[in-house]
Amino acid sequence: MKLKPLPLALLALIPGLVLAETNLSAITVSADLRQTSQTDIAASVDILDEAELQDRGATHFGDVLLQTPNVNFSGQSSRPRHIQIRGIGERDEYTGAPNASVGFAVDEIDFSGIGMVGNLFDVKQVEVLRGPQSTRYGASALAGLVNIQTNDPTPYNESLIEASVGTDNLKELGVMTSGAFNSQDKSPQYRVSLFKHNSDGFRDNDTLNRTDTNQKNELTARAKLRWWAGDNTQFDLSLMHADINNGYDVFTRDNSFTTLSNEPGEDTQKTNAGALKINWTGSNLYNLTSTTSFADNTNNYGYDADWIADPTKTVGTYAHEQQRQTLSQDLRWTSTQNSRIFANTTDWLVGLYASQLLESNIRAERADYTVYNDIYNSDSESDFTHNKLAFYSQFDQSISEKKTLIYSLRIEHHQQDYKLAARKYGTDTSYGEGDFDYNLEDNFSPTETLWGGSVHYQHRYNEKHMAFAGITRGYKAGGFNTGLTTSDYARFNNETLYNYEIGLRSNYGAIKTATTLFYMDRQNPQFDGYSYEPGGYEWVFFTENLDSAKHYGLETEIDWQVNSRWNLFANLGLLQTEIKGTPTNTEFSMSGRGASHAPNYQYLVGTQYRHDQGWFGRLEIQGMDAFYFDNVHDKKSEAYTLANARIGYEAKDWEIYVWGKNLTDEKYATRGYFFDHFDGDGEQLYTALGDPRQIGLTTRVRF
Repeated sequence: MKLKPLPLALLALIPGLVLAETNLSAITVSADLRQTSQTDIAASVDILDEAELQDRGATHFGDVLLQTPNVNFSGQSSRPRHIQIRGIGERDEYTGAPNASVGFAVDEIDFSGIGMVGNLFDVKQVEVLRGPQSTRYGASALAGLVNIQTNDPTPYNESLIEASVGTDNLKELGVMTSGAFNSQDKSPQYRVSLFKHNSDGFRDNDTLNRTDTNQKNELTARAKLRWWAGDNTQFDLSLMHADINNGYDVFTRDNSFTTLSNEPGEDTQKTNAGALKINWTGSNLYNLTSTTSFADNTNNYGYDADWIADPTKTVGTYAHEQQRQTLSQDLRWTSTQNSRIFANTTDWLVGLYASQLLESNIRAERADYTVYNDIYNSDSESDFTHNKLAFYSQFDQSISEKKTLIYSLRIEHHQQDYKLAARKYGTDTSYGEGDFDYNLEDNFSPTETLWGGSVHYQHRYNEKHMAFAGITRGYKAGGFNTGLTTSDYARFNNETLYNYEIGLRSNYGAIKTATTLFYMDRQNPQFDGYSYEPGGYEWVFFTENLDSAKHYGLETEIDWQVNSRWNLFANLGLLQTEIKGTPTNTEFSMSGRGASHAPNYQYLVGTQYRHDQGWFGRLEIQGMDAFYFDNVHDKKSEAYTLANARIGYEAKDWEIYVWGKNLTDEKYATRGYFFDHFDGDGEQLYTALGDPRQIGLTTRVRF
């Protein structure tokens, strides 16, 4: 398959093969085991700090995902949950046995697969690490990791109020305050933030005559506390509460923004989470870091399954209640200058990690049929437990002043336990307790030990240029397909990924550049899909191993500070994927075509102007190539281009901006299905649409 032609404005980026970010030298990658600066990390990484996020007008991490090279997401929910990096990642989760390919964390708390809590108010930085992060994050980051680091407490007092209004009945309010409890040295410090978002969701429901059936109603509260015990021990406590009460009314029969459902759905998440990090530096031989995290999440997801109110074509409503608890403990010993090994040339670290994920799911389908039909393999209760125990290590060996070798290894033991009590209705449609049959059960308790690691070479030519090359072995645990206990596809095997990368970062002063070329070789690649009976009502979602998969391309950006006021920037992601194998749906083969949600190119180009008298302006154009929607059919999205702009005035203690997103009102798809919608109308393509044009105003006051 050949790459499609790119817009002419982007061709100038390719000869330079450059990737950059503003203020590269000042940014530390918090997701890295050593807290390495972005200029020195041997990985393809994008970091957006607080200033950049505010300049872009991003209030949720979904606002910047599609502006990041080779990163996509599935529009299967009201906020992005299912992320794809370099063409790898899930697009939905109906089975009750989560197995994420892209990790997602906030303040070292794991939210992989349920990342609706990623609002960006009072955030220090967003980190997107592409490629397998096996040593850093284990099996949950086969394709990469999205890490959000919120701002820490400050020894001085500062406060912020931010407010936005806009079309779609947008209302946002954020409040933050930070400081120390007294003026003494190492006095305990605090930081508290509160953010509220409300909007209608860009849909008009003609059946109910409402504009808010797809609304967003989100509240996030965060608190941080930092204190010390003596000179050697620092404590950092992070707390989070999120109450996300969103509607879900997206799909339509004509792929428009006008819905006809009579029972619109919901997409909610209630989260209470916390993390305690303890740094101890009381030894001359090592530093010890302990991180304990906990999260309790309750999610409800559902929708009108037929999307209409026609009683002759009623299918029913789908409802999914999910409760997930995660608990993790990480202990990490890091060498000091006095404990370097191999003739004082090598820094080392070793760590132990343990985690437990507990998840219970209740899925229910209601339909007005005399005989009930099992849709989405639903109407079941399940309990899932996933325990992990890992050992990891990393050694950074300085061969010379300019040359460094980095070795890493992670060994991870997985123990999973799944119990399903399937419930099916009989001919009685009263849905009382007597209609349930708990005799059908799936029970799985697989265990396996997996390993991954990397070898990287870094060469710092001088203060301007740093190059790296490396090989990483990533892995992803195997699993099982619920409801398919008698099938040949009941289980699927673990996947191994070998990632080969070479990169260059350069800093010419006014121009900062870097690039990454990559080649990913997947063995026993896991691909998800679904099957259904055309014109019928039975859907089964599954994961299986295909023969092989290759993903290769580049990520490249350039940031040019033309003068003290004017900045030019651009990025580009190129991706080619080659799949071999035939999914369970034997009428369709993926051999010779690309992976799903893996566009051949993504780009962002723009300019920003900041006058010393306070005037600010920014214009950015982002685009994406067409991509396949799924692994069981060949339907694709259409390529699109979006334009965003922002103008404002910035004083010492306050700012005000007028902004517009998707100014040309481009219609583009973020998810697609191809099927016969249960009523004999024939197979058709149904798409979820991205947000249309939105205009708004944002103001900030600092004190």
